[in-house]
Amino acid sequence: MSDGDIQTHDANINSDSSLKENIVDASSQWNDIKALKFRNFNFIADSSNTKMLGLVAQEAEAVCPSLVKSVPDQGPENEDLGTETKVLKYSIHYMKAVKALQEAQTRIETLEAKVAALEGS
Repeated sequence: MSDGDIQTHDANINSDSSLKENIVDASSQWNDIKALKFRNFNFIADSSNTKMLGLVAQEAEAVCPSLVKSVPDQGPENEDLGTETKVLKYSIHYMKAVKALQEAQTRIETLEAKVAALEGS
């Protein structure tokens, strides 16, 4: 969806350049990724208490509001319950993580070159 959420019945995501405009390099995602708190938890409704790893939407929203959206809660017959639940836009989170990984690779390569130069002198 245009807000970065993924809703699909298959694994195909439209990413063709003909569907996009104003294409520019992304800014640094380093600080956002560093600030996210990865948590272990279990879901209240999971009677087996399966340990999970992930983010808490409210905490992620404090770091980067574009990672989270609120969706209306619906009852068993799709009726609006008048409440909302926050959900993560994992497609945006993944892209931020890949960008931060690229930044980390550049930093590592720079440090490796400096170490090699120091060892060579």
